[in-house]
Amino acid sequence: MNELRRIQNSEGAVYAILLDEPAKNYLLMKWIGFCTDEELMQATLTMLDWQQTVGQARGCRFHVHDTKEFDVAWAGAVDWIVQDYFPRLREFGVRYNISILSPDLFSKLSSEALFERSNPIIPTRLCETLAEAEQFVGEQYQQGHLNE
Repeated sequence: MNELRRIQNSEGAVYAILLDEPAKNYLLMKWIGFCTDEELMQATLTMLDWQQTVGQARGCRFHVHDTKEFDVAWAGAVDWIVQDYFPRLREFGVRYNISILSPDLFSKLSSEALFERSNPIIPTRLCETLAEAEQFVGEQYQQGHLNE
């Protein structure tokens, strides 16, 4: 796995790490600690930039969000993700969003809200571990119906 970028807040604290897994062909954002909805949106847009410049050409169809170390409710960003962000991601080839659930109740509820509101544009899959997410990614690539 290749680390692409550490994303910091205005105080210099890292709240997200962007990683590329070329062997399994997915992009991973590891969320850490706390951030505001605005910071979450800005970090998420770095995923869109990568998808547009690298992922689309490589046929990357999955973005994974590891929220295991995320201790914040981000439900305020869910509408933006579903209505604005997901359609843009789809344009550049992403077909699935995967959230690895946090043990933090508020972060977990935010992931569940995204799952409930997501739509066929880019469905959200909830997983407990990265291994479970990777298994799902592998199965979907094997099935070969991701180019719709």
